[in-house]
Amino acid sequence: MNRYTELVNARYEDMMFAKSAEEARKAAHRLVRVVLGENYQAASLEDALRETCRKLRPSPDPREQIRFETEFIELGIWPVPAQTIAA
Repeated sequence: MNRYTELVNARYEDMMFAKSAEEARKAAHRLVRVVLGENYQAASLEDALRETCRKLRPSPDPREQIRFETEFIELGIWPVPAQTIAA
């Protein structure tokens, strides 16, 4: 396994197994930086995660790709405590 693949896998696992929203966001930033390089700073974290997902897990089916991207974004951006859903 080459160094790039090791870094991507480690950053992805950090994001996947984060124990808090803050940890997840930090891991997401680190993963995006590895995959997209310094260009990621021009986009929001959500957009950067979407682009990262397209690079790491492309799908020929547009509906499947949207599902992949949504799941990927949910891993990196947990709900902010101030955002609550009114019942």
